[in-house]
Amino acid sequence: MSEKLRISFDELNSSQVQDYIDIQDQLREAVDPIDDQPWYVKLIYSSWLYLAFASMTGAFLAWALCEPVFTDNPFVDSPLSDLLGFLLLFPIVAAMSGLFLGMAEGIMCRNPQRAAFNGLISFVVGFIGSVVFMLPVNILYGIFGTIAMSLSPEGAEFPTGMGFVVHMIGRGVAWAIIGVFAGLGQGVAQWEKKVLFNGMLGGVLGGLVGGLLFDPIYLGVEYLITRFGLEGLSTTLYLEWLLGDLEVEASLSRGFGFVAIGASVGLFTGLVEGWTKTAWLMMRRGPLAGKQFIMHRDVTVLGSSPKAGIYLFKDTDIEPKHATIYNRGGRFEIEDNMTAAGTYVNGARINGRRVLQSGDQIELGKTVLEFALRSTDS
Repeated sequence: MSEKLRISFDELNSSQVQDYIDIQDQLREAVDPIDDQPWYVKLIYSSWLYLAFASMTGAFLAWALCEPVFTDNPFVDSPLSDLLGFLLLFPIVAAMSGLFLGMAEGIMCRNPQRAAFNGLISFVVGFIGSVVFMLPVNILYGIFGTIAMSLSPEGAEFPTGMGFVVHMIGRGVAWAIIGVFAGLGQGVAQWEKKVLFNGMLGGVLGGLVGGLLFDPIYLGVEYLITRFGLEGLSTTLYLEWLLGDLEVEASLSRGFGFVAIGASVGLFTGLVEGWTKTAWLMMRRGPLAGKQFIMHRDVTVLGSSPKAGIYLFKDTDIEPKHATIYNRGGRFEIEDNMTAAGTYVNGARINGRRVLQSGDQIELGKTVLEFALRSTDS
């Protein structure tokens, strides 16, 4: 059995120990004070906001593509284009929402290469997934619609009362299924299980909420247009080239409904990402000051290469693969990749790996990132 190491009071207070402590204090000298970002900058960089806006834009463009050839009943005396518009409605909305969702993070990080790749994969996943599930989704929606009409007064053209509630639920369930594929693409593009989970859950919740809101919004917009005599709104908004001879109340009401669905999918995808994050970096100084980078991977590279996990541009002192952060079961360690400028944590240049604590400030060139770790305390 080894002997215990014993340190006397005199040894503990010796000049050598004090010199060592002074040196460590100098090495850990904090970086210059950094002003907190204004609230509107934090808002702009909030993932729930820009993902909601991105998905909403995609859904709006999908409506613009489908509406000119869409009809509620394409199986009765309708041309083939109307049937295609009806059948492709779900896939195009999911694909376009997925496209803009996939591109959003790359655009925010000024990384066009990543935006293009993630957007393309998300578009394909949204379209193919929705095509595969289009038939069962339409059958399910039809069942809810039949039940809804059976609960409405005889001769009613649209479900009312309890039938209207059932119809809302049916549409919500249908869009919840389609929303999965709108939110799934980012995870497939990154091939990261946590991003897959966040996208799936966000898509389900967003599709459900958006679907539930669709009918109230549809009827509300239609009522306002009729009530205030805005039937000529298509001319006022220069939409005649798009809507043609279509009934403006129904067309614009559907448009608002799709926008609500798209916004909900993006909103909940961002919210779920925030709810489930365990560790992240906040850029405190640099071109994206105020932006959060969530640590999804076990190995995250920080550097000036667009292929780096966290792309740090506009800083000539940062190398393509400047530093690497490793996640060891919730214990995060940072390592400098033998760069000339070095990597600093709390003002001290690191050699080898350094364990990160919540609140640590990481300096790479002129860029400062603050590490945050969600507390697991109950």
